[in-house]
Amino acid sequence: MTRISRVLLLVVWLAFIVYALFFAPGAGSGEDPWLRPLLTLSADEPSLLAMFTLLGLYPLAFACMLLRHDDRIVPAWPFVILSFALGAFALLPYYILTSHTHAGSHGLRLSEGLRKTAESPITHAVLFVLTVLVMGYGLLLGDLGVYMEAFRTSHFVNVMTIDFGMLTLLSVYAIYTGSRRRWRPQATALLGFVPVLGLILYIWMTRMDQSASPYVPSQTSSRSRRRSRAGSG
Repeated sequence: MTRISRVLLLVVWLAFIVYALFFAPGAGSGEDPWLRPLLTLSADEPSLLAMFTLLGLYPLAFACMLLRHDDRIVPAWPFVILSFALGAFALLPYYILTSHTHAGSHGLRLSEGLRKTAESPITHAVLFVLTVLVMGYGLLLGDLGVYMEAFRTSHFVNVMTIDFGMLTLLSVYAIYTGSRRRWRPQATALLGFVPVLGLILYIWMTRMDQSASPYVPSQTSSRSRRRSRAGSG
């Protein structure tokens, strides 16, 4: 199943890249009518501003989940940093590379302060409230017609919308794998279909787990630790 998951993630990642480079509609960056207004946060359409902002909140949520126990052979932090600019383009490779690894393969990389920030209920609450406010702003004040027109005519809006969908599906996958290895109900993965908020709720639910990592230690590592403790005794 792990190999199948890796192959599927790789296919999705490559298909996403090909679509963004060659098939996404709309004008290029030099002529894109929404690129500069969104990058400078001066766009006058609330729905577009909300979507752009949510693409900044999603990486923060993934950062809380991945950085609290960054102890696998492949470090999470470079992918998390890149995700603020590249979204799912950056996070998908991390899950492809680590889907077969175990927690404890490497010592914890981040300082205790950063890990506590990622695990803090205050951090989760702030992210949750900000997400609700941004979603409410976009849904209540935005114009769906304007958004759909931008989706058809702006390369940037088109790709960022697909990216948002990819991040939502990736959160479903991340919650599913984490729930399965923590012996939690696999239906918990349905939380991931609630953009950003579902991932934050899952992080909050698992904040007190002994292993915050979505991967469990390998049997070999566990036996090695038991031998070490027996030898020291």
